[in-house]
Amino acid sequence: MNNHDSKSAMTEPTSDDDVLPVGVNSLSDYAPNKLYLLLTSSVPIDITTSSGVVVQTDSSNNNNNNNELLPQKRSSKRRSFIRYFIPINRTRSSSIPVDPAKSDGFGAAYYQQSRGPIQSIDPCDMRFLIIRHGERVDRYFGANWYMTAFDQNEQYRPYHRNFPASLPLRTNRYFWAVDTPLTSTGLHAAEQLGRLFQSRFFHPTYAYSSPAMRCVLTTIQILKGLGLENKIPIRIEPGLLELGAARFGMNVFFQPTDWHKYGINVDLSYQPILTNIPPYEREDGYYLRSKHVIREIEKRHNELSTDSQNILIIAHATSPETLTWDLIGKQPNIGDLYRLSLNIAYLQTVLTERQQDSKFWSVKPIGWS
Repeated sequence: MNNHDSKSAMTEPTSDDDVLPVGVNSLSDYAPNKLYLLLTSSVPIDITTSSGVVVQTDSSNNNNNNNELLPQKRSSKRRSFIRYFIPINRTRSSSIPVDPAKSDGFGAAYYQQSRGPIQSIDPCDMRFLIIRHGERVDRYFGANWYMTAFDQNEQYRPYHRNFPASLPLRTNRYFWAVDTPLTSTGLHAAEQLGRLFQSRFFHPTYAYSSPAMRCVLTTIQILKGLGLENKIPIRIEPGLLELGAARFGMNVFFQPTDWHKYGINVDLSYQPILTNIPPYEREDGYYLRSKHVIREIEKRHNELSTDSQNILIIAHATSPETLTWDLIGKQPNIGDLYRLSLNIAYLQTVLTERQQDSKFWSVKPIGWS
C-alpha cells in the first residue's frame, strides 16, 4: 500500500519562528555548529573478544521464550556505556563550545586540531560505521507536531525555521506520528558529519539504512556531505528497525520505490535480509534479530572481491549495542537496553573493525580532536 502521492510539498518556511521548545531560549541553542554528537576521547577499556554467548538465530525464537536464550544478568549503567564509548548527554541544551570567530558556521573550528585520516592499528578487511540518526522533529516540537504543521488542505506549512523546508506528501497525516522526519538542524548536522568523514579520508563503499524516515534522511545527508549521494545507492534494510517500530505495521514507512520517485539514490535491486518485523517483540528477540542482520551483512560482503570495505549503517539509538554485542563477543544488556539508549546522542558514531587475518571484531574509538 502506498502511503503518499508522487509529488512533494515544497512550501518554504515562513518568517514566524518565535515558537521555541520549552527550555530553549534562542535558536542559537540549535545552531549546526554545536555538534554534541561525536566521540572526543579514547575508550579506556579492553575490547578484545571473549568466549561470548551462544544463541540461536532462528527467527522462530523471536517471540518464544527468548529470555531463556540470553543471559539475564543486569550490568551497571556505567559499565554498559563504557563498553563502547564515553557517554554523551543528549539533552537539548548540550553542546560543544566553538569559538564563533574561528568557526566556518558548522563547527569546523572544533575539529581543526587534527586533519589526519581515520586509521587502524591492525590491518582490517571490513569496517562497520554504525550511526544513530539525526535530530527528530517530534522530539523537538512534540509528538503532535504534524497537527499544526499541516493546514486543513494537508499542505505542509512549516511555521518555525527548525522544520525541514519541505516534506513528501502522505495520504494519511497520522503516519507522521510514527515515522518522523529530521529537523532542519538534524539535516545540516548529518551533512556536516559526512564532510567530517571526507576530511578524515573515510570513504564508505556501501550504505545501509533502517526504513524509518529519520534514518534514510540521515543517510542521504551524510552521503551528500561526502559527495557520494549519486555514487552510493542506499540499501534500505527493514531488519535494522528499532524495537517496537513495527507495531503499526510496515506500511507506515516509505518503500525503496517511493524514495526513488523523489529522486533519491536507493538500491532497487537490494534484497532485504528481513522484510517483516514482529509488531510485538521483546528485548531478547530484538537482540537476536540484530545479530542475524549484522552477521548476514557480513556474510554477503565476504562474498565480494574488494580488499577492504567501509560500510555505513544508519539506524537507531539502540543499534550500537544490539548490532555489535555478538561481533565482539560480549553479553547483551537486556535489562539495561532502554537506559543505555537514553545516553546515545544524535549522530553518535561507533566504529567496529574486523582484523584481516584473525577475522576478530573489535570496537575502535574515534578521536576527532
